[in-house]
Amino acid sequence: MCRAEGFAALIVCVLFCVQEVQKCDLPTMFMSKNSGCRPVCTVNFWNPKCCRGYYGRDCLVCPGGVHSPCSNRGKCDDGHLGNGTCTCDARFQGTACELCHDGFYGPTCKACSCSEHGSCDDGLKGTGQCFCEEGWTGEQLVDMCKIWNGGCAKEARCSQEGQKVSCTCSKGHSGDGIICLPIDPCASEENGGCHEHATCTMTTPGKKKCTCKDNYIGDGVTCEVKELPISRCLQDNGQCHPDAKCIDLHFEDATLGVFHYRTVKGQYRLNYTAAQQACSTEGGSLATYTQLSYAQQGGLNMCAAGWLDQARVAYPTTHPNPNCGFGHVGIVDYGTRKNLSETWDAFCYRMKEVMCECKPGYVGDGFSCAGNLLQVLRSTPTFSNFYTQILNFSEVSESGQKFLKRLINLQVQSTLFVPDNSGLLENQTLSQRDIQFHLSEGQVLPLSQLRNGSRIRTRVGSLTVLGVTDLLNPSSSCYINNRFVTDADIPASNGIIHVLQGPLEAPPPHQQVAHQAGMGVGVVLLIILVAGVVFVGYRFYSRNTKPFQFHYFKEREEAAASNASSCICNPVYEACLEPVEDKHQVEDEGSYDLLQVS
Repeated sequence: MCRAEGFAALIVCVLFCVQEVQKCDLPTMFMSKNSGCRPVCTVNFWNPKCCRGYYGRDCLVCPGGVHSPCSNRGKCDDGHLGNGTCTCDARFQGTACELCHDGFYGPTCKACSCSEHGSCDDGLKGTGQCFCEEGWTGEQLVDMCKIWNGGCAKEARCSQEGQKVSCTCSKGHSGDGIICLPIDPCASEENGGCHEHATCTMTTPGKKKCTCKDNYIGDGVTCEVKELPISRCLQDNGQCHPDAKCIDLHFEDATLGVFHYRTVKGQYRLNYTAAQQACSTEGGSLATYTQLSYAQQGGLNMCAAGWLDQARVAYPTTHPNPNCGFGHVGIVDYGTRKNLSETWDAFCYRMKEVMCECKPGYVGDGFSCAGNLLQVLRSTPTFSNFYTQILNFSEVSESGQKFLKRLINLQVQSTLFVPDNSGLLENQTLSQRDIQFHLSEGQVLPLSQLRNGSRIRTRVGSLTVLGVTDLLNPSSSCYINNRFVTDADIPASNGIIHVLQGPLEAPPPHQQVAHQAGMGVGVVLLIILVAGVVFVGYRFYSRNTKPFQFHYFKEREEAAASNASSCICNPVYEACLEPVEDKHQVEDEGSYDLLQVS
């Protein structure tokens, strides 16, 4: 143990031996002396070392005593290899720094104020009074602050009034001026005023730097948990339809919505208010410090300062550049500006949208996607009864399988009329012809194109449209074969669906035969008519001696006009239908034209 006097301060070397008996080769009961055992000696060596305030091989006390080595006015060369010499502070001298240096006086060794033409009453017991040489007189002879800083610490400001010298520690230091110690702001308050998840570092006396710890982001005064950007498409497909592809444009943006803005007039032309308005015009707002930090980590490098939210000015750097932020990598922060009239650029933030695109084979805006006609039937609960009828139809006949394929064929656009469940009960069975009567292939007919009196051909007959007069009139109504249209224009990738109040009933098969016979008679009559026209033309041409009689055709035209049929109005739908001269519809397999009655 070190003690503060004499030779006892030396820590001596202690040698001792501990014998250890290793395991014997033979039991001692068989041999009186076990030659297989041997002692092992362990020796600890202690190195000499002097306590603080002692020096030399014998650890002698430094000048001034162990409690005040060098009178606490200098530093002692202590230690086992030291020589006990005191290196005194600037104002002191002596073996134990117990004396004032020349030109200093008093118990604290203040600096004398005499000039070169005077002598000072210096020393510990001196008064500091100046004695002028012969031929010289005066009191204040020299500026003492120019000599040893007036006896003040080098970190202090020296001022002199008369013969009185005052010492004041400079900013960032504390003390009486004679001794000044640097102020560590990180120790002055809890974590130096930095965030609890930040590290406080003193940069210069009185100044600090707050840096967020790993896995945190911010300016050090405020730190948030660093969160990796997550695509909104990972949750509920970004609110897109299940049959749509979701693309989070904000997630795909490396700078996460932050962008630099500069006016066309040039660099640094925006005050704080103008910067706010500029970002608002771009559909965003001024970025926060945290948002700019995320953008910097995403690769945003801009050696141009700009306004941030809360009147802050900063800019991001991603690689060291001596000409930009003195090589600092991160956020070069100018802090909050008190003068909002200063002009800078701006860093704006704008949340980007989620883009939805329907998958191939589907139509819609991405938030609503529709598949083929069969998929729309399957996904609509109110169509379940009709959907079941179609499935049953496809399982019992080849024509049903073909009908099912037409509903999923993306190459052929069709119009499908569907009765909802309220009009088609579960126990009601439609015939195969009835089911096929609901589909018109080859064209998409939205409600706006369903004209009053028009006909839509299907594979088993024609559908008649009644009652549509003006689509802009909410009271207008539409009937398909006397079935009211309750909903219309439901999109599908290969057609369109109109909802009916009830199912359609296909005409009997014999009507189709009659129509085919009527078509044959019409063809024969057409041939006779063409032959008659050729004959009349030949006769007329053969009479080339007579002049051309235009009034002959005019009279024929007038006669035909006088025999024209008048419009017959429908008192129920307030629509005008023209009579049809026994026109037979042609129901050829695969013909799906829209016929307009005129």
